[in-house]
Amino acid sequence: MKKIFVTGATGNQGSATVLELLDHGFDVTALTRNPNSPEAQHLKSKGAHLLQGDLENINALRPTLQAMDGLYLVLPPVWISSKETDEQEAAMGIQILEVAKECGVNFVIYSSVMASDKQATFRPKFKFSIEQYLWASGLSGVVIRPASFMENLLLPSFGLGEGKFINPLPEDRAIPYIATKDIGTFARIVFQNQKQFEGKTIDLGSDLYMPKQILQLLESKLNQSIEFIQVPQELLYQQSKTFAQLVEMIEKEGYDPIDYSLINQWMPSLTTFDQWMDEVGTKNIRALQHKTSNISKQ
Repeated sequence: MKKIFVTGATGNQGSATVLELLDHGFDVTALTRNPNSPEAQHLKSKGAHLLQGDLENINALRPTLQAMDGLYLVLPPVWISSKETDEQEAAMGIQILEVAKECGVNFVIYSSVMASDKQATFRPKFKFSIEQYLWASGLSGVVIRPASFMENLLLPSFGLGEGKFINPLPEDRAIPYIATKDIGTFARIVFQNQKQFEGKTIDLGSDLYMPKQILQLLESKLNQSIEFIQVPQELLYQQSKTFAQLVEMIEKEGYDPIDYSLINQWMPSLTTFDQWMDEVGTKNIRALQHKTSNISKQ
C-alpha cells in the first residue's frame, strides 16, 4: 500500500499524517481548499501532491480516489456544533465512504472522536454513524478515536493569548490528551500493518489531566500566573447544546480506559503533555501572547 489520499491535509492532524507518511516512503495526495496556503506549500515542499477541492464536492474527487490504495479520512472541525451540523457531518462522511468503495479504495482509516459511541445517545447522527457505516460497507479499515488535542490549547477560545485559561470541561474530571504528531505516527503504523489492525476501533490518547493540573503545567512552563476561568454549564448551553451535553457526559461517565497495552506494542512512548509544552506549546503560546499584546496596542 503506497498511494494514500489524506483529507483535512492542512489541519494539525492531517498535516501530521501527511508528513509522517512521506517520511516513510508513501505517495501522498493531500486534499486542500487552498493549495497556495503556507500550510499546503509546506506539504508540497516535502513531496505531497496537492489536490484542490473539498469534501462537499466528493464526486469531483473520484478520478483521484480511483488511483488510491488507502484513504485517511478526517472531517472538517465544527466549533459550534448543533443537530444540523452533526447531521451534515454524518451525511458527508457516509458519502465519502460510499465513493471510496465504488472507486476501489483498499483500506480506510477513519479518524473519529473518543467516546463517539457514548455521544450517540444525544447525537444520533454524528461520528458514530460514520463508524457504523464503515463496518457495514464491507470496506477494509480501522477507526481511531483520538483524545482531546494538546494543540487545542492554542485556540483563541482558551484565552491563553490573554493570559487566561478558559476551561469548558468538567473541573474535577481527568481526561486524556494526545499530541497530533502521535496521531500521524499511529496512522502510518496502521497503514504499514493493516492486517494486524483490520476491523479494530482504537482509542488513542496519552496523559490524563484535570484542568487545574493543566493550569499548573502552563504556569510552570511559561513562568507566569494565568487566570483560571471555569465556564458555567448554563453558558455552554447558550453557545451549543450538543457541546454542553458532551461536557455533561464526560462529567457523569468519563471516558472508557485506553488500551495502552495495544498502543505500546506499536508506539512504546506517546508524547507527554510536559514534552509537548517543551517542544511546541511554550513557544507557540508565547507567540500567541505576543501577537495578542501587539493587537491590543494598535
